[in-house]
Amino acid sequence: MAVTVLLAVSPIAGCATSRAASSHGHDPVRTTAPNRAATTPTRATVPTTRPMPLAGKVVVLDPGHNGANGSDTVTIDSLVWNGRAEEACDTTGTETDAGYTEALFNWNVAEFLKADLEAAGASVVLTRTSNVGVGPCITQRTAIGNAAHADAALSIHADGGPADGRGFAILEPIPDGPNDAVIGASQELGHDLAEAFPSTGMPTSSYDGVNGIVARDDLAGLNLTSVPKVFIECGNMRNSVDAALLTSTPWQLQAAAAISTGLVTFLTG
Repeated sequence: MAVTVLLAVSPIAGCATSRAASSHGHDPVRTTAPNRAATTPTRATVPTTRPMPLAGKVVVLDPGHNGANGSDTVTIDSLVWNGRAEEACDTTGTETDAGYTEALFNWNVAEFLKADLEAAGASVVLTRTSNVGVGPCITQRTAIGNAAHADAALSIHADGGPADGRGFAILEPIPDGPNDAVIGASQELGHDLAEAFPSTGMPTSSYDGVNGIVARDDLAGLNLTSVPKVFIECGNMRNSVDAALLTSTPWQLQAAAAISTGLVTFLTG
């Protein structure tokens, strides 16, 4: 007995079909083209958020001196009260033997550091906005940090030490009345920066302080601060080895990154 088999394939919605002719009078067989769109896996989009460890934090950066200080000695030589005694409003800063100025170094590092800190979520205030001006006086710089209620403040410098001396130093405050409440926090800030900065290849100072830490009572920026604050002398411009680093843009970027690491440690600890 002859048996006739009917083959039926259900069409898939949206797919193209072709009807095959039947030579025996049976219903045609449907063939279905593969639906590649339906079978190709799709990659889910996962939203990414950059870590912002310093969100809500305020940092004041004080790039020491200014590029045009030497053009207005009347202003920068005027006397101000530093909390213990009178001292000059500001100075021109030091320079390398080749004439690369400390003011320019300080400004470059502050700009690089500002970008790093803002990328981490911080609000950053600078005590000067260019390297072509005069001042402000050291007392005004300190007042900017105090008025901002900074979570941390940092004065950025390079030293003009003995030619045979190398290295960086952190200058920390000594109790002087206005700064009494922030001595401990300032020491913690100094410690965290001193731990981070050797990653730049700059050693601790061979001529100033102990293990890179120096307590100072003669600086308005430390005596008058009401927020955690230290100074960093990033190296010795009068030393040829240090000077080669200090005048290098790649090294200035490293210095900014190391300082940023120390600040993040302090502000998130």
